[in-house]
Amino acid sequence: MSSVSGLKESIDGYFRITERGSTFSNEIKGGIITFLSMTYILAVNPMILEPAAVGYSFSELFTATALSACIACLLMGLYARFPVALAPGMGLNAFLSFTICQGMGFTYEQGLLIVFLSGAMFLLVTVSGVRDRLVAAIPMSLKIAISAGIGFFIALIDLYNTRIIVHGADSALGPGDFTDPGVLLAVLCIILTICLWYRRKWYAIILGIIITWVIGAILLQAGFTSNAHTLPDASLVSGITAPDLGLFAKVFTGFEMFPATLWVAFIGALVSMFIVDMFDTTGTLLAVSDMTGASEAKGGLSKAMRADAAASMCGAVAGTSTTTSFIESFVGLESGARTGLMAVVVGLLFALAMVFSGIFSTITAACTAGALILVGLIMVSNIRRIEWNDPVLCFSSLITVFMMGLAGSITDGIGIGIVAYVIGCITVGRQKEIELPLWILFAIFLAYFIINAVLI
Repeated sequence: MSSVSGLKESIDGYFRITERGSTFSNEIKGGIITFLSMTYILAVNPMILEPAAVGYSFSELFTATALSACIACLLMGLYARFPVALAPGMGLNAFLSFTICQGMGFTYEQGLLIVFLSGAMFLLVTVSGVRDRLVAAIPMSLKIAISAGIGFFIALIDLYNTRIIVHGADSALGPGDFTDPGVLLAVLCIILTICLWYRRKWYAIILGIIITWVIGAILLQAGFTSNAHTLPDASLVSGITAPDLGLFAKVFTGFEMFPATLWVAFIGALVSMFIVDMFDTTGTLLAVSDMTGASEAKGGLSKAMRADAAASMCGAVAGTSTTTSFIESFVGLESGARTGLMAVVVGLLFALAMVFSGIFSTITAACTAGALILVGLIMVSNIRRIEWNDPVLCFSSLITVFMMGLAGSITDGIGIGIVAYVIGCITVGRQKEIELPLWILFAIFLAYFIINAVLI
């Protein structure tokens, strides 16, 4: 009994649970709730990456997703002792799949190399202290526009994949076939998830997925069919299966050098992924630090930033997109969790989830439509904080958002926004507002657009 008590005291002392005003039960409860609010990524991430990951199965992508989340959460919890959970990030996965691989023409393994190198850059600038300068150099309105643009991009991709919108006859996009049971199922999922979110239910996403899956499986069993192929098949559900590590380290063993014509696209994709990950994670970590006061304890925030930067490479090694700090961590914080033990609990649950790919593989795009729309909505909602009364920031922010969504390229959206902002400042005589890191980004993206135009 004394050994158990001693272990408990050691864990308490290591994570400073009592010191931060928490309890073991709060940390475990917070970890479980956070994991449940993040489980949608186990279905959504493989679904988004599958079209780009040619030759790889859902189970391989599923295992890579769970494994990268497990490693990243354990690193954050055990090293930084910081109460935030990590997993492959929404937006970053779409960027890898739709822009880097399907849009620019890189293979999946080459895309993973971009993920790995952007993570290495992220770690370097974090350890060296350059991270703060880079974040400060880009105006807040542009940072918000980048996040909102990715949200717009995610929402459009989701609506298109579920056939709620399709290519129009007399317009670029038009409404889909709302007599199709699969399309209606996706609409139901969105309505259900958003209504639960309106009522501030933390389980909005997970309950939306479960209810939609059950209804869809019943419809398919009753003989209904869908041209959108989004009705889940309950007969395909299998029990516990061994983790499929077929993608592990493929970034190194399966990589083939890309042709010289892709070097410009490679640099543009690398810089864009680095920028997106930097802003996304920095904002989440600062918010968690402010809520918990963790930054005051032995450099908690700086350790968290280093752990987050190192974890950003875990995705590439595991075989998936960049891991990033999840805003869903706030669900666990609201339940009383305050230490890295919460992140450890989430990591262990992701490890346990690796044997359940046979269940998650039956979740279709219709079942996750609500999750993607809600994530996109949350990302877009901050657009109100853009300085719309400043003409330079107004135009550069607006074009960033629209180019990401309508042009289907996160790289182009970021690049055009930065180029537009710098040119706008020069035009109105505000060059002094442009710091050196922004001049460098401006030169990189300007060269990217010019060379691409010449090559095309």
